[in-house]
Amino acid sequence: MKKPRNKKYRPRPVGAAGGLSVVAKCFARGEDAAPLNDGQLQDLGLAYWLNLEQLRSGAATEEAWSVVVTALNIGMALAESGVGVDHEQTFTGALAGAFRAKTRSARTKNFRLDGDAMRDIQAALAVHDQQMEIASRAQIVEAMNLVRQRVDEGHVYKDAA
Repeated sequence: MKKPRNKKYRPRPVGAAGGLSVVAKCFARGEDAAPLNDGQLQDLGLAYWLNLEQLRSGAATEEAWSVVVTALNIGMALAESGVGVDHEQTFTGALAGAFRAKTRSARTKNFRLDGDAMRDIQAALAVHDQQMEIASRAQIVEAMNLVRQRVDEGHVYKDAA
């Protein structure tokens, strides 16, 4: 004989989106594995290349310097994670040049790059463009989070060991 059930049957309410939330999560996982699209690559690239031009011309502010250094740090983090690992030293040299400009700006009130720094940063940003083309969104987000963590800890860039 079957034991009577004491609880009343209460069906779970169906969400307004139905099962679309599950589909959206699966889609997001696929998006994370995909590289950035051409429009996103162009927008990101314009940001740091235009700010580099301001640094070259001497019309830069600390914000322009910061945009370029952030791109370099993301490139360094991507190289450390295996995307362009052969170019890690390129980023180290570029960051050293950027920090020479930062140090000099405290004295001159002008963010301007020396010749070696300009050459190193241009080479590093060219590598960064290639990294962004092949890295997945998840790798880029992971690199950005690593840069943020380093900034919060006071380690702005990784010293060459």
